[in-house]
Amino acid sequence: MARVELKNVRKVYPGNVEAVKNANLNIHDKEFIVLVGPSGCGKSTTLRMIAGLEEISDGEIYIGDTLVNDVPPKNRDIAMVFQNYALYPHMTVYKNMAFGLMLRKYPKAEIEQRVHEAAQILGIEHLLDRKPKALSGGERQRVAVGRAIVRQPKVFLFDEPLSNLDAKLRVQMRAEISKLHTRLQSTMIYVTHDQVEAMTMGDRIVVMLDGVIQQIAPPLELYHHPVNKFVAGFIGSPPMNFLEGDLVAENGALRFHDKSHTLHIDVHESQFAALKHYAGEKIILGVRPEHFLENHSQQAAPGRSMTANVEVVEPMGHEVYLYLDVGGQSITARIPVGETEPAVNKPHVLDIDTQGIHFFDIQTEAAIT
Repeated sequence: MARVELKNVRKVYPGNVEAVKNANLNIHDKEFIVLVGPSGCGKSTTLRMIAGLEEISDGEIYIGDTLVNDVPPKNRDIAMVFQNYALYPHMTVYKNMAFGLMLRKYPKAEIEQRVHEAAQILGIEHLLDRKPKALSGGERQRVAVGRAIVRQPKVFLFDEPLSNLDAKLRVQMRAEISKLHTRLQSTMIYVTHDQVEAMTMGDRIVVMLDGVIQQIAPPLELYHHPVNKFVAGFIGSPPMNFLEGDLVAENGALRFHDKSHTLHIDVHESQFAALKHYAGEKIILGVRPEHFLENHSQQAAPGRSMTANVEVVEPMGHEVYLYLDVGGQSITARIPVGETEPAVNKPHVLDIDTQGIHFFDIQTEAAIT
């Protein structure tokens, strides 16, 4: 297997459209890394540049110790799994998986061994004589992955491979791909727009927006320590809530005032020092849905509670999602199932775990840490 490194990589399309801007990324040998972001953020373009399917406009790409800027895709020792599977409809599953090896003139016995080993790993041995039209979406995806496995490449590239599957099958297949990575101990680069996929699969996650890498970190670090408002809002489901208000310093303490509430800010000493510089200014406060706590007495505690109007109640089995309006700002809370559900179009009191709140500069949207 091999490491992959991008140094100041750019992609500019005609009309001076900059799809990827000075991307710097060091992917370790045997690492499973996920590129995630909204449509048009540059993640698939980055993957295709690594594959050699897109020419880079500037910078350097290394696979192992080899500079591959001018190396054609077939000589980069990579295998790619596409969103649309890209199977040959007139060929059997066996021939689809074997085709790349046949083109490279591998011995027939080795081809057969590799195909059967990959089919066994993926549980598709019984499908080898079928053609793609006789397969379900999940089976076709396994065949596409199997075709990559038989190549035994240095690097596997996945371009939104699960987006055509239904929700239940997506969950099953992402677990299968994660197990496959553990079994093969290979370098894998995976592109998705689904942050849940990214959080559950990646050793590290690369969050992109408008062609710029925003943050590279393990899943929980992204979740607990986002570098800016975009990362904070993109990672997590339901997403983080954001409230705009004034930061006020009073008697050696900090308080957050929005249109209808005042919250006491209880943070570590180092963050207190950083926040103190914003006293008298507007900031953005971020609260994840799970950091709203059910107030069983429905009596607001000054500086620790928030009263909001319930707009929608979504029972999710073991928990309830509340969509609320607080002073004209929409928030989402995730609370455990109680004996009674909050009533729609009625005020509801929630406490806030102030240890879990985040703060962002209203101009730059960078995290205040």
